[in-house]
Amino acid sequence: MNRDVIIIMEGGTIQGVFSAGVAAILQKENLYPRIDSIYAVSSGAHNAAYFLSRKIDVGASIYHDYLLKRHSFLKHLSFKVILKKILQLFFLGRSFDVIDLAYIEDLERDILPLDLKRINETPIKFFVRVFNPKTRKIEYLDAKTNTIEKIIQSAKVPPYAFSRTHKDLYFDGGIMPTKSFLNDIVKKNPDKKIIYIFCDKKTFRRVTRYIMADLLDVLFKTRYLGIRYGLKHLFNIYNYTYVSNLKKYPNVITVYDSTGNSKREKKKQKILDAYEHGVSRGKYVLEKLRELDQKQKES
Repeated sequence: MNRDVIIIMEGGTIQGVFSAGVAAILQKENLYPRIDSIYAVSSGAHNAAYFLSRKIDVGASIYHDYLLKRHSFLKHLSFKVILKKILQLFFLGRSFDVIDLAYIEDLERDILPLDLKRINETPIKFFVRVFNPKTRKIEYLDAKTNTIEKIIQSAKVPPYAFSRTHKDLYFDGGIMPTKSFLNDIVKKNPDKKIIYIFCDKKTFRRVTRYIMADLLDVLFKTRYLGIRYGLKHLFNIYNYTYVSNLKKYPNVITVYDSTGNSKREKKKQKILDAYEHGVSRGKYVLEKLRELDQKQKES
């Protein structure tokens, strides 16, 4: 069978449960023989690894069964603790360490292990997007080898996340606003059918709505990564791939979560709702894929 499908999975911490729901349907319908490659970032990279392991149901359970019970993953911080961490960041350059990626690594290695052999041997190409702090550029790592190390790096958001890797060669590929998936994947593959999964609806209006929180986030990251990072981020603060950007590409199927599930969601039902919404949108993806196939036959 012709490998004519590319999957792109954006991230979003707890919001990643939506793309896990989409992937659950693609796994159930055995889309694997048609998939040429998967490009993912942050929680999307972790979902992609479980999807390639054919264990996406296990990967989805992390969001609603494991992370909610592990309070240290997304710590509940008092005002006093937050103030202390901010002072330590600005005066000592210390990370906040409020997202425990070491726990995720334990899950993926031992508790709910990924099938690393299957990932390595699949003919499907698997790349994770990362940010290189030395060059301040986006890169794509081949995640079929050293999978866990690479997906952890793709999810390490400075200065918030803690991992056992002290040599920070790369960070989460989402920390710099970029159209990299659009420019490097979508535009360069007009002959492929592309499934683009957002974990929330990325729009210009939405970015503007949260601009003050984003500017505070840029300030924290700038103290940790340096002024050249901060300036580049500010000049690119609206430089995202928006849902509207993708409408001009007839070969792209776009889905996004519209449930309002947040990155730090603590309510199990809202997380489950986002997963079920992902399942529903996964069925929509398959319908659109069949429509594209039919148009291709008729042309």
